[in-house]
Amino acid sequence: MRILFATVSLLWLLLAAVPLLAAEYVIGAADVLFVSVLGNKDLDTVSSVTPGGKISFPLVGDVQAAGLTVEELAAALTRMLSEKVRNPVVNVSLREINSYRVYVLGGVARPGVLSSKSQITLLQALSLAGGLTAGADLTLAYVARGNTRLDADFRKLVMQGDLSQNITLKPEDVVVVPASSKNAVFVMGEVKNPGPVPLEQEGGYTILQVLARAGGFTNFARRSRTIIIREEQSGKQIIPVDVDEIIGNPQKAKEILLKPGDVVFVPQSLF
Repeated sequence: MRILFATVSLLWLLLAAVPLLAAEYVIGAADVLFVSVLGNKDLDTVSSVTPGGKISFPLVGDVQAAGLTVEELAAALTRMLSEKVRNPVVNVSLREINSYRVYVLGGVARPGVLSSKSQITLLQALSLAGGLTAGADLTLAYVARGNTRLDADFRKLVMQGDLSQNITLKPEDVVVVPASSKNAVFVMGEVKNPGPVPLEQEGGYTILQVLARAGGFTNFARRSRTIIIREEQSGKQIIPVDVDEIIGNPQKAKEILLKPGDVVFVPQSLF
């Protein structure tokens, strides 16, 4: 009954709430940008960000775009063009957002990757993931952004309608809603089959075994910056793991056994 009430409350809040606007969007791979230079129509360019994070622009060649805001990219292009064009005034705008992915794990109907053409809030992510399941534990739910756990009280948000907890998610955020009935770890980010990996054997799996069961890495994985997010009695623990080093010395993998509820996150390399 409580989860039914929470789901109804979630839908009502989605209809009633105006989505929060993020201060600045960070450009990512596959996003499409429009770049113009005042008074120089010949330089107007529509460019897609490459998997390596760059765009090609007349007179200056390849320019790093991923990881920057549109304002930061415009400033960088202005500096580069100042050697070719007198007093350039550069404007950069987003035509398409294709790099916006977040991950919702655990006690939702459809856990996995959510792709969006625009920014979404925490409530919208929970709704797009099919809503909460009966095993969802809102008191233990959290959002991980890189190595940081964000302050968001899921219980206040869903059960009490406290919209101050409805944070705007950024690309690659991981929303974790623990489900007590699950005996699994969750592998997200740059792996071929992100999602839950059941812990079926006694003694658990090493991180290499779990990554193998998730299909291995994509071509854009930053393996050396992999992290494990673990729930301990003292709070959340972030464990950095250099998978490249472990692959070179497999004996080290035996030192890192994953526990139920662990989240393994493999970030994307921009270069």
